[in-house]
Amino acid sequence: MNKFYYLLLAALLLITFFLLKSIFFGENNYSKRNSLVEESNEHIRTNDNLKKENEILEFEIKNAQDSNDHVENFARENLNLTYPEEEFISFKEEDQDEQK
Repeated sequence: MNKFYYLLLAALLLITFFLLKSIFFGENNYSKRNSLVEESNEHIRTNDNLKKENEILEFEIKNAQDSNDHVENFARENLNLTYPEEEFISFKEEDQDEQK
């Protein structure tokens, strides 16, 4: 009986060793899990930023649909459109490093 217990204990230790080896050094180990968690957190931050941008765009679309002044303002600022009798003047911004 004593040999049977030693054999059983050795088998259990061997199984435990292989399981721990696969947990710490195997294909799905802790370091890979941590890198996946970090990547997931980065995707969550990116999605949050995209949600904020979408909310801003939704606000601008609703505002443009409700107001003609917004459409005119957008056309003047972003598309450089003017009325026929108006003159459009644009100022070019230069970096201060280039001026020195």
